Amino acid sequence: MIPGTRAVILSIALGALWMAAGVAADKPFQPGRATDYAHQTSDQVTIGAKSFDTEELTAEVFGKRADLLKYGIVPVLVVIENGRDKSVDLQDMQVSLVASDGRHVEAMNPDDIQFMAGKRKRPSVVNPLPRVPLPKKGNPFASPEVTERVFSAKMLPPRDSANGFFFFEARPEPGDKLYVTGIKDARSGEEILYFEFPLDGKSQE
Repeated sequence: MIPGTRAVILSIALGALWMAAGVAADKPFQPGRATDYAHQTSDQVTIGAKSFDTEELTAEVFGKRADLLKYGIVPVLVVIENGRDKSVDLQDMQVSLVASDGRHVEAMNPDDIQFMAGKRKRPSVVNPLPRVPLPKKGNPFASPEVTERVFSAKMLPPRDSANGFFFFEARPEPGDKLYVTGIKDARSGEEILYFEFPLDGKSQE
């Protein structure tokens, strides 16, 4: 082997590994199928969900600056798959986090998330002060990594799927469940049976 060739080959190999690692690190988050997570199927509609309840999980999706858990916000990924031959209406869908003792927390209004970065503790319920919008520049909760991943689908065509995050002002606890109501048949307006299942990986068919 020509002198120096081995060093050149080694440098090229290391450079390729470095580039591959960089590409993997920059790869955008891609949610899985509903059945990849804790899930439940009712009337050919499957809902899967995963609580992003650690700093590592939230950083993977929203970046390290948007430390949602630090401000008391639990993001839950929800994937809905419509296996029916008819569309389903999601406009009136309600999603809640249910603790093991029955406490319910409804999903936050997505527009309120950007305000949470300006506080360190839960606001008082009695005579709360109006929230003052924070400047979007430099506000990690107003970044595309957060705002563009909010669940926003209003209608789900046959054999299609939708995904996104719901955010809850809560502390993740063992035994948390997801409770979903308000999903309807788009044509008849008839509501599909509610969904309620644990987020610990156990599924219900």
